Amino acid sequence: MQPFITALSGDLVSKTFLFVGFSFTDPNLEYILSRVRIHYGPDQRQHHCLLRKTTKFEGENQADFEYRERKEKLFSIELLRVGIKVTYVDNYDDITKILKAIEDKHKRRTVFISGAAHDYSPWEQGEAERFVHDLGKEISRSGHRIISGFGLGIGGAVISAVVEDTVMNGGRLDDKLILRPFPQKQTGDQPLPQLWTQYRNTMLDHAGVAIFVFGNKLVDGKLVESNGMREEFEIARTKGIFVIPIGLTGSIARTLWREVVDQFKPDSHPKGEEIAKLLQALGEEKSDLKDAKGITLHLLKII
Repeated sequence: MQPFITALSGDLVSKTFLFVGFSFTDPNLEYILSRVRIHYGPDQRQHHCLLRKTTKFEGENQADFEYRERKEKLFSIELLRVGIKVTYVDNYDDITKILKAIEDKHKRRTVFISGAAHDYSPWEQGEAERFVHDLGKEISRSGHRIISGFGLGIGGAVISAVVEDTVMNGGRLDDKLILRPFPQKQTGDQPLPQLWTQYRNTMLDHAGVAIFVFGNKLVDGKLVESNGMREEFEIARTKGIFVIPIGLTGSIARTLWREVVDQFKPDSHPKGEEIAKLLQALGEEKSDLKDAKGITLHLLKII
């Protein structure tokens, strides 16, 4: 049907496909792929597919097996001609691992910034807000998307940073920023604390990295650590999100930084030794907020 051909042709031009469990024997798809190749030639978009590598059947003679291997190679060349690169797996179970790795890498492009500040000690409010703004702007400029829960004293600087980067460098704000202000009044049946927990889980489902700054609030006239940030930290770790508490900002961020430094295992990452040193530097007294910004951005590149 022509409308389907038009829609799929457009997607093949504008998006990257990963074909899984597909035989490529459908003549309709072959027609569409050929038309795209004719129009775009060497400039066509590269797509990918996962196929199981040919293995020798029990009792199969060597000549038949080598024949099937040659067919496999020719088939991969034909697919590459229409813009599809084949990745072979030894077992179907490997596909699950590959998809998980793709998901993790994709999520690492989205950074959740958790922060709340009634008091900015040991820093002045102006320099603290400038730090959050500059950090958010550089993260956005590096191609990452930012999620913010619009935390007290922090959310405004994050939003301003992303908007400024988008206005100056172009792009769509929806692709750069996910803003999720917390509901402040119970209007339904569900208590606010339960609603906030579900809300945090939903936000963090999109992220691969979580940055924690400051973290305090005023309760009955007394300054206390932010329990909401603690909950976000625990949710992030449960989901396997890479956490970066910036201990230099004080409050609960420093508490979380100490936990991360004490528990991080260098053998958990190919660059674990370097990551451990960078995480340590995020809380050292000899560092300042400018150092913290550079260290955090470097961590994002490494992970």
